[in-house]
Order: sequence, then C-alpha cells, then structure tokens
Amino acid sequence: MFLASLLSVFAGAWLFAAAPFTVTMKSAGYSARSDGKTVTVTRVVPGSVAAEAGLEKGMKVTGVPQPFRAFIKVPLPQLGATDLQDALTPQPAEDLWLRVETKRGPDQLILKSREPLPDNPFPVMPLTAAQQERLTPLQANRYQARMVQSAMEAMRRPRAELRQRTTAYVVKGRLTGIDGGGATPLWLHPSMELRTPCGDRLEKVELSSATGDVNLTLRPGEAGEPGGPFELAPPLWPVQQVLQCKSTPTDLERTLHVKLSCKGLPPGEQDVSVKLTVHCDEPYGASRRAQPPLVLGEPKDFLVGDKTPLQLEVFAHQLIPRPTEVTVVELDAQGQVTRRLAPAPMGKNAREPGQRLQLTLDTTARRTARLALEARFSDGSTWLSEPQTREIRTRAQVEALRREALEANDRADAFLEDLHDRFSAPCADLPTTMKWILAHPAIESAQGTSGKIYYRVKGSASPYSAVFMCGYD
Repeated sequence: MFLASLLSVFAGAWLFAAAPFTVTMKSAGYSARSDGKTVTVTRVVPGSVAAEAGLEKGMKVTGVPQPFRAFIKVPLPQLGATDLQDALTPQPAEDLWLRVETKRGPDQLILKSREPLPDNPFPVMPLTAAQQERLTPLQANRYQARMVQSAMEAMRRPRAELRQRTTAYVVKGRLTGIDGGGATPLWLHPSMELRTPCGDRLEKVELSSATGDVNLTLRPGEAGEPGGPFELAPPLWPVQQVLQCKSTPTDLERTLHVKLSCKGLPPGEQDVSVKLTVHCDEPYGASRRAQPPLVLGEPKDFLVGDKTPLQLEVFAHQLIPRPTEVTVVELDAQGQVTRRLAPAPMGKNAREPGQRLQLTLDTTARRTARLALEARFSDGSTWLSEPQTREIRTRAQVEALRREALEANDRADAFLEDLHDRFSAPCADLPTTMKWILAHPAIESAQGTSGKIYYRVKGSASPYSAVFMCGYD
C-alpha cells in the first residue's frame, strides 16, 4: 500500500464524494464506507490489526490525529476513495491513531502495523512534491536521509569517459572512406576509446544499447595496458543507412548505456552519445588514407619459372573492425577470387607492426599476378582489399623492357639538352617554355608550377613524372 500510494499521481483530493463508496484497508483488516458526511466501519476481520486495536463494525471514523499527512486537507468524509484508503491505512512499522465515535462516545484507537519496514522504501528517486505530501513524518525523515545518502553515493560512483569522433564519406552511393572507424560490407563501426577512473580496482565495464544490438562486457585484461583505456568498435549503423546521405553533412546518433564496476565503490551507470557525421559527394582526402592491409615486398618482378618466395607484410589486425579470418588470395582481371593462397597472420592488437609472410607464386607462364586480402567478419560478410600486382615475364620481355628504358633515358637526356639550348632561363617565361615542352616529340605530358616543371618522357617505365627545378638549371 505504501509503495503504491507513493508512486501514484493524485488530483482533486479534497473534492466532495458525490456517491457513497467503500474502501478496504487489507493490511489492517477492515473496511469503511463514506457517504460524503460520515465514514463508517463496515467490516473488521477477526484477529486483524484493526480488531486488536478495538475497532468495531458501526464505529464512525472522524479523524486521524497521528501521523500527520499533508495531503489530508479536508475532513475525512470529503476525501476521495484513494486518499481515504491511504489515510486509514497504517504505514509499515508505524502506528495509526484513529478518532472514532462509538456507542459509548468519542474514543481514540491505535492501529499498530504488522508490516516490516521495506528494504528499499524509495525505489524511485527523487519523489515528486505530490508524492512527498503522502509521507508520514517518519517516512519524510527516512526520505531525507536517503536523499543525503544518494547524493553521497553519486559523488563516489565512478564515471566512464568516452572519446569518439567518426566521419564517413559517401560519393555517388558508395562509401569511399571513414575517419575514426571502419566498416564491413554490412555495418559501420566507430572507433571508441573508453576510459575509467578505477585503475587496478576495475572489475568490469558493461556496454549495452536499448535495441539489444550492443551487449559487451569488458574485463581489465582486455585493455591495451593495465588500467588503460579500452579500444572498441561496435557495429552501430547499417551501411545502407549511411549511404542514404543528403547533400549537406548529416549527423547520425546512438545512445549506449555504460555500467562501471570498481572494487570498493558503488556501481556507476550513465548514458553516452555516439555520433557519426556523414559527408555526401565529398571525396575522401588521400592524406587521410590508412595503412594498406597488404604490402608486397621483394621480388618486384619475376621471370617465368622463378621459384623465389614473394615477401609480404600483412596489416589485417589494424582493420576496423578486426576480422575473424584473413586469407591471401589471387584475383583475375575482373576482381574475382581465383585461388586462395595462404591464411594470413594477425597481430594481437592494432598497435603491433605488420606480420611477415612469404609464399610461392605460380610462375609457369607469363602473366600479371593480382594479390589481395580476403577478410571475413563476425557479421558474416566478406571484404577484399585493393589488389597489388607482380609481373611474371619471359626473358625476352625483360630484355625488351630494358631496351625501352635505355631508349627513354636517351630521350630524356636529349630533351634536357634541347631545353637548355632553346632557353637560357626556362622558368623566366613559363607559358612560352611549357608550350615548347608540350610540342617536343620526346614528351608525353607536362605541367608547370611556380619554380618547377613536371614532365613525362614517352616510353618511361616510371609511374612518376620527372621534375625540372627552376633556379638549378
């Protein structure tokens, strides 16, 4: 009865009861009827609290001297059913004094509650003003003490700190890059750093979501170092939702609940916000690109029949999220997997260096070998890295390339001689110089900037342009 009355919202307590009604005080073992003018006892259970106090059927209840109840602002007959029932019910571990009219005249009876004090009389804090009005003086004292205790506990409760900043870039319906996170083909995973003030007293951190798609328990051993922060990347947004971006940056937000348990402290609970900013039709800057997950080492080229192992370095453990399985695969020209060469090693965490691996390619015929990492994730999806290539050539091809390189070097030397013969200061009139360079038969392409001329000689095997530095000619 006590809890039910506290957690109810009451209005019109002093309104006149238009029709008679009966209320039953189960814990005290009696019932009473109100007709708007008098409150009359209609039933008393034998052996009950009411019977023990001497309450009898037919007695009229005229008042409640003790305990004081602030919500009783009118005579008892004018109270509504809920207020009257609460007023006539002894509260747990307290006495209720009733003023009654008997056949012998006025009297006062004391109903002694048999209910023990609840272990937690105030499960919801704080109480509203209306709820506090229903408290007895003893309950009000306990409530104030509980408020002080609650404030002190709040000061002692540990709070976690979440550090996270994630931005996704979408161009023409395609996810082109992510800062501060990663993605599988199905889900986008923001990178988060969760810090706690517990140090070596940390027992566990529980991270959950209202939708149930996040339910993690982190133990001290899962931090990067003892007492250090936790690094995690849970799946929070479906990739298809991220791709539905607008022309202006869009913010997506999720709320996670954190429960922090530290030895010797009350558990701390809080909600944290995780945000994702999505840029639509804005290219992902090349300077922000992450370490490629697969790096090919020596040899740079192969002869047909060469059995020299190819050296590789794998950075799959730096992918976000961390894959469950990684394999080095070979692709055809269309990007389809033609063979799986070897499982790839992964470091224990993202801070470890690349994991070294070597494998033997099929060099029985001239071809281009296209290698990639195939990563499988816990959500069941599979992802392929950008292919890296190695050429397998015949001796005749290698000799032809060598001759082409020598011829390209000769053309480059001849071009520079022509440039110096034609211009004493090539950068003095850059537009005129560039017009002459672009018309030169040895040049494939060129462009000039302040202080530099970039040019590419026809037949050059280098993927980069040569540079002519003004002022050093």
